[in-house]
Amino acid sequence: MDGVVRILRRFVGSTILVSLMLLLFNLILLGSLIFKEIHTQPSPESVVEQIAAGLEGKDGNYTLAPQAISLLATNQAWAMLLNSEGKMKWSDRLPEEIPHTYNITDVAKFSHYYLKEYPVYVWEHKEGLLVVGYPKNSYGKYQFNFLTDWLKSLPIRILLLLVCNVALALLLSVLIGTRLIRGIRPLINGIQSLAKEKQVHVETKGIFYDLSESINATSNILQSKNDALKARDEARSNWISGISHDIRTPLSMILGYASELEDQPGLTTEQKQQAGIIRRQGERLRSLVSDLNLVSMLEYEMQPLHLKQIRLSVMARQVATEFLNNGLDKRYSITLNIQEESLYIMGDERLLYRAVTNLVHNCVLHNPEGCEIMLETLRSPKDSYYLFVVSDNGTGIPKEYLSDIVVLPYTTGRIRPVRQGHGLGLPMVARIAQAHQGQLILESDTGQGLTAVIKLPAP
Repeated sequence: MDGVVRILRRFVGSTILVSLMLLLFNLILLGSLIFKEIHTQPSPESVVEQIAAGLEGKDGNYTLAPQAISLLATNQAWAMLLNSEGKMKWSDRLPEEIPHTYNITDVAKFSHYYLKEYPVYVWEHKEGLLVVGYPKNSYGKYQFNFLTDWLKSLPIRILLLLVCNVALALLLSVLIGTRLIRGIRPLINGIQSLAKEKQVHVETKGIFYDLSESINATSNILQSKNDALKARDEARSNWISGISHDIRTPLSMILGYASELEDQPGLTTEQKQQAGIIRRQGERLRSLVSDLNLVSMLEYEMQPLHLKQIRLSVMARQVATEFLNNGLDKRYSITLNIQEESLYIMGDERLLYRAVTNLVHNCVLHNPEGCEIMLETLRSPKDSYYLFVVSDNGTGIPKEYLSDIVVLPYTTGRIRPVRQGHGLGLPMVARIAQAHQGQLILESDTGQGLTAVIKLPAP
């Protein structure tokens, strides 16, 4: 919560600073674009004051100083002097339409407004009231005095002011956004690295100081947990490997003695059958220990791969030959469909042979009434992968179970319990495929048989 308050406080401070900068910028623009031309020429009040100072009279004759004459000409203005009775005593450049006599009401009107549409300005002279008039439509007599041309250009100046404001706002937005992105980018990279379980260290400075500290702390925690998990997994795998090794020696002795008992001529038929049961169960136990050890090594990525060039068609024939030569029940038939003889991959021959053998065993195990088994090797039509397919026309598996049967049994990811066997066969095949940068794809439904595809990358 403190981090949010700090970010909010800094954001508000930045906003206030930007607002002050915009206000200062507008004041400068107002002075340069709008009010600049008000004082480019002498004000009417200044002109009439200078003319009054340059007007001298003696015995009813008046003279105007050359500077004042020039000032009238420059401003295209005219001037006249009224006595206390409102009669004109002197004039210069006076238009014909201007009267020569005025009452007090007339003087009051044109002192504040216009005289015959001429903007006029008055000044108290020692000889009377000096009146200076400017050309029609040259000045607007309001609270302030403005040039008409300036008033006409005011909308354009306001528009220019707005455009400058928009441009400045965009510029400030880009600058602030760039700085914000510069501060956020390390946070984004850090979060993405956290998702990939990488060690993260984000520079802890600027407005996102607290977030950076939190990401760094989270990275350290996750790294510690990952190290602990790896150590635990390695210990578990080593324990399983050790137990498997310790079991093999007494198990080999049990299998050896059971085989000898089966061959003893002095035993009864029942005793030989019991010895056969011991031997078969021992072989099953040995297979289970071997599968458990292999799955554990694959699960924790501790199983080394001995890569070599393997031709898929040769492997398919070897698997089929082994099953047929080892007395496969007549209820099962194995056929081959080799589309291309020259499909080679780089892989661990022992592991891939184990995977294909497990798939064939799975077809036999789950179809006690018999089925037709087909081994296929082909090229994927969509991408650069080779496919080894093991399929049968047996009872099949409900489609909703397919994603579950490749999960290791007795784990949180497994929803349904194992019904037949120890449940390590298909999970083992899936992990062997993953170890080769491939995948196991299952297709089935009730009564439609099972198709298992080992998808392997082409070299």
